[in-house]
Order: sequence, then structure tokens, then C-alpha cells
Amino acid sequence: MRPWPAGGGPSGPKKGCLEAIQGSAREIFHMAATRDSGLITTIVLTKDEAQNLGRCLASLSWCADIVVVDSGSTDGTQAAARALGARVFEHLREPPFRIDLQRNWALENTEVVTPWVLFLDADEAVPAGLARELERVCGDPDCRYDGLEISPRYLFWGRWLKRTQGFPNWHARAVRVGPTRFTGGVWEHFAPGSRIGRLSEPYDHHANSKGFSDWLARHDRYSTWDAERIVDFLESGDTSRLGTSRKLGLRRLAARLWPLRPWARFLQMYIARLGFLEGAPAFAFCMLYFFYEWMTVIKIVEVRRRRRGLPL
Repeated sequence: MRPWPAGGGPSGPKKGCLEAIQGSAREIFHMAATRDSGLITTIVLTKDEAQNLGRCLASLSWCADIVVVDSGSTDGTQAAARALGARVFEHLREPPFRIDLQRNWALENTEVVTPWVLFLDADEAVPAGLARELERVCGDPDCRYDGLEISPRYLFWGRWLKRTQGFPNWHARAVRVGPTRFTGGVWEHFAPGSRIGRLSEPYDHHANSKGFSDWLARHDRYSTWDAERIVDFLESGDTSRLGTSRKLGLRRLAARLWPLRPWARFLQMYIARLGFLEGAPAFAFCMLYFFYEWMTVIKIVEVRRRRRGLPL
């Protein structure tokens, strides 16, 4: 799938053809320039992210190329991305939405010509220190990594929840263009066998940038995914049914002790990690994750009852 030229789709046969030709010429020129001097393309996955996109893309001015892969936004995200200079693609997936599959689609279909790709969400941003470290590591001719993990700096109600979120908390974010792919569903990570490095500088994650309603909608999807994977594991004993190998030992234990998940998560974040030292934002954040785990527990019960033919 190719993006429309900047400015949107065609408005008439002649004008549409002219815009398409001009767009293609710009694209060819851009790709040639990127081949000569570019190092990193950043791909941003979006769905109704017009509110966040400006801050995110403004932090990427150092990149050779910026691509937005949109999942059918209705709030003007695609137009905003084009206006900010990004190349835009739309790719709709059948639910449940899987981040790993969308990233892999983006790697294979967005005409990336740089040797490295950085993946970012629209509620995230790259500080100058991380940009410099990425350019240094990815530009090193002796670099042998297939992918790079980076830790987020979780910002909630204006505060960095460093203790609460257990910084550093590693996420698969930069990948060398080639055979390396992502797996893990909504808890994405690099495929087994990848050579992975880690960067010291964090990226910024504005964890509540669109408010509680948006957080609730996202974690409703995540809890559905988790509940189904946990029941699959409990019924089969096969750890691959958990859908990810990320933090596998902890996930296996949490699946077996699933009724305790809400209390265990709260105690881990607020007490064991000393999250209580980070004030009211940390308490509110920990309560959100208590609720997320409670949703998961309720859905585990529902999945098991459905599979046994019992009423909800």
C-alpha cells in the first residue's frame, strides 16, 4: 500500500494525476537522499492520536525519515501526520490488535531504506540524549546487534515514576533492517535468536496523555488478551500459549496464581519498589494497575465459564 502524496487524496482526474506524479517524484528524491545520508527511520503506530502527534514528531527532527502507520483514525491523525512531514500508511488489522504484527507489517511495507528503524508510540518522545546515543550505536560499523532495547521514563501527572515502574524496564524499540521481527502479541519483544543490545538513555512516555477513558479502553483490550492467554496456559501447561517470552518466569507464576494478581501487582509497585515515595501520582498509578489486574481476573473467570458452557 502506498501513501497519498502530502496534502491528501486526489480531488479530480487531472489534478489527482498531477499530484500523484509530483508525490512520486518527491518520494523518489526523498528516498535517494535517505539512501545517501540516512541512518534511522522512526515508525509511529497510531489510532486517533492527533492530540499527541505534534510532541512526538517534533522530537524526531534528527531522523532520516518519519513514517506513521495508522489503524483507521477518525480524529484527523493522518492529515496531522502529513502536515508535520511524515509519510503516512493505513493498515487495518482484524481484532484483537497485535502490536507485534503491526510492527512487522510496517517493516515489510513502508519502503524503509535506512539501515535501522526505531518504533515509537504517539504518546512517547525521544529526548536529545537518546537521539545522540541511537546515532552513535546505530552508526558504529562494529555494531553487531539485531535490535536494541530502551527503557521508558514513565511520566504520570507530571512526575517521573522511576521507582513505581521499576526503571530500567526494557522494551524492544530499535531494529536493524533485515530478517529480525517482533513477536509477543501486545507484549511485544524481539523474536528468539536475535542479538540484543541495551541503551542507557530513556525515551519519554506520557502514560496518561489522553486521560483515564483512553487508558481504560486500551487496558480493556490488554486484559482480554491476557485472560485468554492465561487460560490457554492453565489448560495446556504449554508456556508458549502465554503468547510472549518476555519476563516468562514471572508471567508463568502470575498465571498460576491468577486470583492474587491485583494485590500482588499493587504490593510490587507501591511497596516493594518504594513507589509510595513518589507521592499521590504513584498511588493513583498503582491503583490503575490494581484495576487492570482485577479486570484480567474477572475475564479469566468469564473465559473459563464460556469454555465449560456455563452462564456468565
